[in-house]
Amino acid sequence: MKKNFIIGSVISAVFLYLALRGIEWDVLWRVLRETRVVYVVPAIAAGLLSHYTRSYRWKFMLIPLKSISTNSLFSATMIGFMANNLLPARLGEIVRAHALGQREQISRTASFATIVYERIIDVFCLLVLLWVMLMSVPGPVWLRRTALWLLAANVLLMIAMLAMERHRGLVTRLVERAARPLSAGARDKISQATQGYLGGLRGMTRVSTLIPIALASVLVWGFAMLGIFLCFGALGMHVPIVATVALVVLVAMGSMIPSAPAFLGTTQYACVVGLGLFGIGKSEALAYSILYHALQFFPVTILGFYYLSKSQIRFRDISKR
Repeated sequence: MKKNFIIGSVISAVFLYLALRGIEWDVLWRVLRETRVVYVVPAIAAGLLSHYTRSYRWKFMLIPLKSISTNSLFSATMIGFMANNLLPARLGEIVRAHALGQREQISRTASFATIVYERIIDVFCLLVLLWVMLMSVPGPVWLRRTALWLLAANVLLMIAMLAMERHRGLVTRLVERAARPLSAGARDKISQATQGYLGGLRGMTRVSTLIPIALASVLVWGFAMLGIFLCFGALGMHVPIVATVALVVLVAMGSMIPSAPAFLGTTQYACVVGLGLFGIGKSEALAYSILYHALQFFPVTILGFYYLSKSQIRFRDISKR
């Protein structure tokens, strides 16, 4: 993890430098001082509702494994996103799978497979939103190219996972063949992990869950955009509604980049670039990123630690894992 932390910190430092370069600090502090507190609580609520509907959507992906309550999934989700805020390289996704596996006594690798499926769905949602944005705003060339690369990678990943689920026996034999030089204990662990992961992919082929997953995805990203919109209101910024779409896409894309804990730097730069498309000055955009980031970071981290305290997991243990 130390290596991941160093690499992530260097990347974050670069993006933070790009975001801070040329800032007028008196303008930034003035914008933050004029924050309308009445918008803050609704913005926090919108962010948490996005996570809750994410947990509800996850429920349908897990149906082939076990019927799990949304509250239990929300607990694991908050623990995972809290870990994303405090650990580098999005390791919170692994923590999330571990938390659910321990709580519900299901395979951790199966749980992780459903999280990968969830991320594929999210990227498709982001690409749809990006298309909507680019229909209204002529975005930079690099953004269009990035979108094409994301689409290609996402489609290939989805095809690969569907192929693995369809040809479970072949995948199992290939893994067993690759693991032959290892000890018997290691082979058993790899075999169990492989079977667990393949089991988690069964939800991808259940046609009956596609509609509720699609509808829940609309709510996940709808509440995320509502939180961004309310932060505009908190700072008295008047921007077109498509700016909300632009920001949710760019911030999410920024979170895909390996970075320091809490996506520091990438979030700030994404806000500066996104709001710059709509004529918002760099200082005002950075002030927005500070408010938005704080309203995302602190509620999720506090709630994650709350659920962690109610579980049998210790943060020291998940950091080691």
